[in-house]
Amino acid sequence: MFKNHRITLLAVIILSLFSTVTYGASDYIDKSQITNGVIKINNNNNNVGAVRVSKGNISYDYILKGDETIPLQLGDGEYTILALESVGNNKFKQIAKETVTLKAKDPNKVYLQSIQMVNWNTDMNAIKKAKELTKNVKNDQEKVEIIYNYIVTNISYDKDKAKRVNSNYIPKIDETLKVQTGICYDYSSLFAAMTRSIGIPTKLVMGYKNDMDEYHAWNQVYLEDTQEWVNIDTTYDAGKRKSNPSIPMIKDIQDYKIEKEY
Repeated sequence: MFKNHRITLLAVIILSLFSTVTYGASDYIDKSQITNGVIKINNNNNNVGAVRVSKGNISYDYILKGDETIPLQLGDGEYTILALESVGNNKFKQIAKETVTLKAKDPNKVYLQSIQMVNWNTDMNAIKKAKELTKNVKNDQEKVEIIYNYIVTNISYDKDKAKRVNSNYIPKIDETLKVQTGICYDYSSLFAAMTRSIGIPTKLVMGYKNDMDEYHAWNQVYLEDTQEWVNIDTTYDAGKRKSNPSIPMIKDIQDYKIEKEY
């Protein structure tokens, strides 16, 4: 329930590339964490305004505001990384390009990492809360249910924010925890950060739900106990729980249309 993500916008404006100046890719593209399924973009002097990550005919685009960790979530194989500098008027020029090869021992490891839209570290209050809530709990599904119930119970949907948020918005999980309100992007980022921090692979997913018109964000969680990915929608359930306290946590995947996942 928010404006279509900035990625759609960039997918258009990136076609406006009108010049190419390529420097050493290593100046901008750090591959040291590629075994975890991520790369880091070093935004030297804020030169890099955007990054495009492509594998085959699928591309993901990111607007940058500093150094960022970017996922390689499309499976093993070759990825093309373009670092782009903004030259104004929604136009970019290429300043670095590199092809990297991912050979992941664990394909789910990427969904444990801190990345641009699921940004977390152990000093954050939300991460401390996740550790506190799940202390001494050993079953993954029970841990997920505890964090799910905490978010659904304590975070309220912010309709005004949904109307005014811009397409380049990135959630801050501690801010969501503090104000206890947010849009679906805030809910799903907070949930993913909290579950990732306790070792449970979690995707932040974007697309549409069959009974909603608005662009939406939710999560998919990998349960080690049953070795399956399940759909969880904390935003939807936070709104529905008052009228239906027994609403199930795990949602039918057929009710959702996935466009992007991180």
